[in-house]
Order: sequence, then C-alpha cells, then structure tokens
Amino acid sequence: MSTPRNDPGPLADVWHALLDGLRDAENSFLDPARGVFDQRTVAEGYRSLTHVLRYGLEIYLEGDPAAPRFLPLAGPTARILGDNTDTHYTIALVDGRRDYVVTGRRGDECYLSFTVHGGPDAAAHLRQRTVGDLNHEAMQVADDGAFRITLSRNRPADGDWIELPDDAVIVISREYYFAKDTARRPEYTIEAAEPAAGPLVFDAERVAAGLRATTAFLAETVLTQPQRPVAPNEMAEPFRFGRTMPGWGTPDNVYCRARYELAPDEALVIEGDAGECTYWGIQLWNSFMQSMDAPTGPVSRNTRTARLTPDNRFRVVVAHEDPGPGEPDWLPTTGLHTGVVFCRWLLPKHEPEAPTARVVKLAELRGGA
Repeated sequence: MSTPRNDPGPLADVWHALLDGLRDAENSFLDPARGVFDQRTVAEGYRSLTHVLRYGLEIYLEGDPAAPRFLPLAGPTARILGDNTDTHYTIALVDGRRDYVVTGRRGDECYLSFTVHGGPDAAAHLRQRTVGDLNHEAMQVADDGAFRITLSRNRPADGDWIELPDDAVIVISREYYFAKDTARRPEYTIEAAEPAAGPLVFDAERVAAGLRATTAFLAETVLTQPQRPVAPNEMAEPFRFGRTMPGWGTPDNVYCRARYELAPDEALVIEGDAGECTYWGIQLWNSFMQSMDAPTGPVSRNTRTARLTPDNRFRVVVAHEDPGPGEPDWLPTTGLHTGVVFCRWLLPKHEPEAPTARVVKLAELRGGA
C-alpha cells in the first residue's frame, strides 16, 4: 500500500499557478505578433525569464517590509527591466503605514538617489507611480559622506525626509558611476522604526503570499518584453520619466531609445548631444531590456568613456564587427541582429534633442568605396 502524500494545503495551488505562469510566459517571445526572432533571441528570451523568476522570488518571498533590507536589483548575472551597465541598483520592500530610516555614507558614485514607488501592490510594478524621491544634490551630507533619511508619513523635526503615502510599497536606490568596476561604493541600510517583534517565519501564509507576488511580477514583466515592434533604426523623441508614469524609472532621467536591426555588413551611426548633465550614457540591450556583455569591448559609453567633442557631441557606431580605428566608440551587438539602443541624460540642465541615426555599410566606415 502506498504511503499518503503530505498535505500541501492551499500551497499546492499557489505553486502550480506559478509554474503555469512561467510556462505560459514563453508566449511573449514565441508569438510572432510580438516580433519575429531568430534562435539566438529566443534563447535570450528563455534566459530572461530565469532572471525575472530569480528576482521575483528574492524580492517578494525573501523580502519583508517589517524588517527590510536592500537587495541587489540587476547585476552581471541577472539583468532586468532596463538595467544600466554603469549603475548599481538595490530594492527594499516597505509599507506606507510604517516609518523607516535609511543611514549610510557616500562612495565614489557621481549620483545617488532613493525613489519610493506606490501602487496597488508590491508586485504590480508596471502600475506603480513615483510617490517620493531624493537625490544626492538635495541630501544633507556630512563632510565624511554620512547621511540619514527618514521615510515616514509625518515630517520629522529635522533632517532629510521622503513622505510615504499609505500605498508605498518599495524603495529603490540608484548609484551611477563613470567607472563602476574600480569605484568605491556607498554603504547604506534601511531599518523600520518599529521592527518586527520576532524572527521571520516562513509559514504557509507567508510562502503563499510570496509565490503569488512572484507570479504577478512575472506576468507584469512579460507584458513589456520583448520590446514592441517599432520602425527600426530610428531614435525616438527623448522623454522625461514623470512621477505619474508607471514603472520603476526615476524623474531625474531623460530617456531615449531605438530598435536597431542590422545586416552583417551594416552599421548604425548615432550622433547627438550629450549635453550638460550629471551623467550621460548610451548602451545596448537585447530585446528583453537586458544589458549585454561583449568580450570584444564594452556595450556602453558614458560622459567619461566616450570620445566627446569640445561641445559635448557624441558619435557612436552600433555594428556586429569592429568598424575600425576611425570609430573609437563602437558598441558591438554580440551577434544579435536586432536589439535596443538606449540613452540616458541624468539631471540635464536642458532638455535634450533626439539623436540622429542612419544605417551605413561597414565598408564605408572602414574607408571602402
């Protein structure tokens, strides 16, 4: 006689719903209505789903607004939601009915900010809005780099403050660098003013809530991935991320993008104004808003690493092969014939204009006929 299974209770249904959502998520890049992709891009699609699943479980199953901690959001082995190769991101769950304190010390970053988002629930990131933010220019920073920020419903007697509405659900930090690999990172922590009374208990209710949130996070994310088909090789008009816009952007940034589509012998020449700003950068994503790695060279340029003209103009070439010494700011496609070019202007003094883009033959850039 067989031994009866242990009773999973309602968790079985929650777990199976997550598995069903993960299985169905492949339709986002297998359905030709979302784009016609080769095997390489399809492979990138499957890999991107593992990254989304990893972050969903880490944030929503392991995170706790009663005992928050800043968790990495996007990194070299797991990219998500339009990461920037020059940025470190972290994320912490919060509850708008609680008060918190962020304390830390600055490092070598050129920009540091904390942005709070609110919305219907923690996992519905595509329907959340910016409810509060503070960057290093507005922060009170001591001579030794120390800072302290209160996140609360009511303004404290003194010090930096981000107001929390009742529906505040997450806080995201951003650290921008010109040379991230060699820079000293800031240090900071978040603590609840009234922390949890005891250790975190992963009972059936808590695990079920985390799995449901991960399922919702997966479903929301694949709504935007892959990027919707648009006319290729044309830079869109720049737009500033507004406080009422959905998603996890920052109001300090102006964004601009294009979908590149190149044959093996073609290149996309992009020219524009880096402007006066805290940071300007241009990079490549795959079709799933993930930054790319390239053994042949970096897939991004910024204010310091690009060859800007004296009046801050840039010229960047996107191509499958090295266009030659005459084009020092080459962004290699890593073999992807289609992907995304993405620009950022952080805290610009003037609203930037759209860069120009034109497709040319590689031979032309190399001096051929």
